[in-house]
Amino acid sequence: MLPPPYTAHWLPDGSPFEDAQRRAAEEGAGTLVWQQTAGGNGPGRLDFAVVLEPDMPLEDARKAVLVGMVALGDAVAAHAPPERDVRFIWPTGVILDAGLLGGMRLAVAPGAEEGTPPDWMVLGVELIADRDHLDQAGENPGSVSLKEEEFTDPPAVVESFAAHLMLNFDRWIHAGFDTIAPHYVGRLTEKAAISDAGERVLDATVESIENGLAKADWRGADGPKL
Repeated sequence: MLPPPYTAHWLPDGSPFEDAQRRAAEEGAGTLVWQQTAGGNGPGRLDFAVVLEPDMPLEDARKAVLVGMVALGDAVAAHAPPERDVRFIWPTGVILDAGLLGGMRLAVAPGAEEGTPPDWMVLGVELIADRDHLDQAGENPGSVSLKEEEFTDPPAVVESFAAHLMLNFDRWIHAGFDTIAPHYVGRLTEKAAISDAGERVLDATVESIENGLAKADWRGADGPKL
């Protein structure tokens, strides 16, 4: 159940992140593709992706990924059992109760230039839904799953994310990015600050969102690291 600006598509197989990019030019903003899969030879997943159509230059529009992370953190926290700590690894990794749960990816329309608005962008979320394929989950303490953390209705995270994303985009547009940044910084695993340009400022080093996304430390070739 999504609010009216969104159009949801269930994807039986394949990648919601890639499918949203294929749909982006024709279907436009608010297109949301999602999928929940059970583990077999690998982990089960809850993946979803949403199309955005920014009206600002790309260098500013990239900050949407930090706004999206605030929405994702709030959505996960809203449906987690009480007293579970939700943290972020710069820029888009999600830690739940000290274990890696997943993260967010960003895709930008081909040919987009820094000084002009991109035709579209896609925010893609990948979360570990279960780790039932592991003989002993305790042997992989670096990650965690929605099932292990007792999420009773994983798709509700998608609904909550959509609502929180609208709320935080509205705050960004009408009150400025500096109203969003503290909510992001408050969940970081390190004592860093976020500049007006969306850069991470840690001690004497400054890193752009673009460079941070290129590292994607939370993700392996097939998804969130276990």
